[in-house]
Amino acid sequence: MSNLFSEIRNGKKIIKRYFLVDYENVQMHGLVGLSKLTETDAVTVYFSKNADSMSFELHMALNECPARVDFQKVETGVKNALDFQLSSQLGFIINRNIAANNKKAKYYIISGDNGFSCLSSFWKQFDADVEIVRSINFAVDPPQRGEYAGVLSAFTLTEEDEAIVFDCLTRCKTNYDLHNTLQKQMSSPQLATEIYRAVKNVFLENLKDEEAGEKA
Repeated sequence: MSNLFSEIRNGKKIIKRYFLVDYENVQMHGLVGLSKLTETDAVTVYFSKNADSMSFELHMALNECPARVDFQKVETGVKNALDFQLSSQLGFIINRNIAANNKKAKYYIISGDNGFSCLSSFWKQFDADVEIVRSINFAVDPPQRGEYAGVLSAFTLTEEDEAIVFDCLTRCKTNYDLHNTLQKQMSSPQLATEIYRAVKNVFLENLKDEEAGEKA
């Protein structure tokens, strides 16, 4: 039982939020927001020899963070090795929490990799809340849908397309990435372009705010 609790506790605190960071994909940007975490959070940074360096400032931020912080080095040589290990450990952690009846835990994959999106729908059937976001800051302090309500009110979106739009706004890290992802995932490429043009200014302002927080 002690081993079970070691997966769901930070000292005496029950962990409520897990942040699994694809450092190879997001680099330092994905860790913006560390200062907003608490003792009921846990961060695991997955890295490889392709991305194994951090600034002195980031090391300090990690040391000062009250959350439980772990590092997992992934051996390369197999394509998508980091993705496989992160996904496997996510399942392990979720099952530990289910066994301990810690059903209110939330799980965030910090990555811009679209391949992780299938995990959100897969774990939903087991009542596990998994989100893919581009940074810790975006997970703990996401932009409200109301920020985009005005520009999107001119469009009649299906429930599926609306979900795609907000998923892209949450995960994409550049305006180029946003445009391309909308084009690939939405039902109509023309609609995707129109949506992109409508939301890009607000989207870029949010990115600037995140970059300012990263430099602060």
